[in-house]
Amino acid sequence: MSIYVFYYNESGARVFTKSSVNDEAKELLKRKGYKKHFFEVEAESAKEAIAKMKSNNDEYLNELKDYSDSLLFVGLVGGGHFFKK
Repeated sequence: MSIYVFYYNESGARVFTKSSVNDEAKELLKRKGYKKHFFEVEAESAKEAIAKMKSNNDEYLNELKDYSDSLLFVGLVGGGHFFKK
């Protein structure tokens, strides 16, 4: 298995094996506007790495949705209590 890293910019994302991204490649990607994503994953192939990245993003978005739903509930209950008086 290899470790895969992700680089992204406004137009999309690229996936590379970590061992293939040397200093020269990092500099080229930086000049083209790419930034390194914090997520690294161990996978058999780039396709599997992308699937794991999507799964991680989906989990993160679901957690964020649950958190914001909780805040909305607290805000509505607090607002209702405030206007009730």
